[in-house]
Amino acid sequence: MADTVKGPEPLTRVPEGPTPVAVPDDPSSRMTILASIWAIALLLGVPLWWRTTALERRTLPESRIQTWEANYRDRIPFLDRLSGKSLFKGLLPSAVTITDLSRPEDPTDGSAAAKFSRQYKLAFTLLNEDSTLGNAVLGWDAPALLQNSVVPLLDSLAPLHNFTVETQVQYFAPLAIEVHRADGQEGTYVDEADLRAFVNNAEWNLATGDTLDPVLQFLLFVPSAEHRPLRIRKHDGHYAPPAFISPQRGGVVIYNPPAPAHEQPPSIPLDLPTAALLPSFRTFERQLRTLLDVSVLVSSTSPIGARLSPAEVDAVALRRLRKAADDTVETLAATVRLASEIQNMRINGDVQQRVSAALDQLDEAASSDSVLVALSHVAAAQSLASRAYFDPSMMGMLYFPDEHKYAVYTPLFGPVAVPLVLALLKELKQRRYERKRGKKRPAGGTAGADEAEPPQPKLA
Repeated sequence: MADTVKGPEPLTRVPEGPTPVAVPDDPSSRMTILASIWAIALLLGVPLWWRTTALERRTLPESRIQTWEANYRDRIPFLDRLSGKSLFKGLLPSAVTITDLSRPEDPTDGSAAAKFSRQYKLAFTLLNEDSTLGNAVLGWDAPALLQNSVVPLLDSLAPLHNFTVETQVQYFAPLAIEVHRADGQEGTYVDEADLRAFVNNAEWNLATGDTLDPVLQFLLFVPSAEHRPLRIRKHDGHYAPPAFISPQRGGVVIYNPPAPAHEQPPSIPLDLPTAALLPSFRTFERQLRTLLDVSVLVSSTSPIGARLSPAEVDAVALRRLRKAADDTVETLAATVRLASEIQNMRINGDVQQRVSAALDQLDEAASSDSVLVALSHVAAAQSLASRAYFDPSMMGMLYFPDEHKYAVYTPLFGPVAVPLVLALLKELKQRRYERKRGKKRPAGGTAGADEAEPPQPKLA
């Protein structure tokens, strides 16, 4: 049976609608649109970008800082331009002798002293290099040792500082530097040049908790049994005392325990009396004097382990006052110079307030009638000036050159500016072309727009 072939389906008549009309090509409208876009970009976009990216630059009291820089030693009482022995003349009794600080080779020139602070944290740590090798020192009577060495000094300095003391014991503290065997001698030694890396911060747990106060570390290092006695060899080949100071950070004492009087297994720890460790703590006190700038005085009335006299405390306070004043004024002047040299540096309200507050504290110190009162105001000014100079908002701009700005802004403004510039150039080129030909474009639209459209085919 043959398949039936269907014919084409009849087309549905579509109602005729209005004919689309082309948009007139009006040069004035096109220029108006282009001018509107440029006006929005220039009058709204540029000011908005400038406002949101502008750096905050508060004014600093430069005139006040310059005045203090010129004559601060004359304005603050008890300060003069003299140095050495004449600085303390009249403050100390005749029983106290004074080290001449005018000589640069003097070891008590204060270069190792920690920066002045009202609060200090002192951490005393007993470190065993390797207690598993035996004959280790696993404990100490820290309160008794401190009471007979450091505590009298801390009590006498109470008008200047508040101290927090903590102690700890560690059983494994390996060295990160090379230990050498002495030829023909018993024991080992470390070179004096390697003492900078003696403290193994990577493996020694010297953390003292969360604190913003300066921390001074005092380490009693007990070498392992295979390294005893451990000594320090100087550049000339001679041996130095087994102790050294880490400037502004603390001190280290190497303690080589005596051999046991009776033969005992290595697993038994050494049971040492308190008196055996007292010389090491007396060394800690001498190091603490240096770190607190007290070693400027050599007095027969205040030997190691004794309190300082009131006159000695005043002399130390005066020395600290001079250094704190020097550091404060220098930091304030450096802040002003830095802000004037780097024009794109941000100076926010916090920096301005801290600088002004530091100057106010200096004014208070200038009207003080006591060394301790003046020192408290200058110390507050020193802290405020340091916080202003090292403010994170200022330091961030020191490492942001102009090349970085171009790298940031080019991808941002390029996609916006290129189409606008090209459209403007195209329009200007078109107008120049039309003026050259002396013609105008038809007002009714494009060519052929007025011609009659061909009739639409009728659907069956």
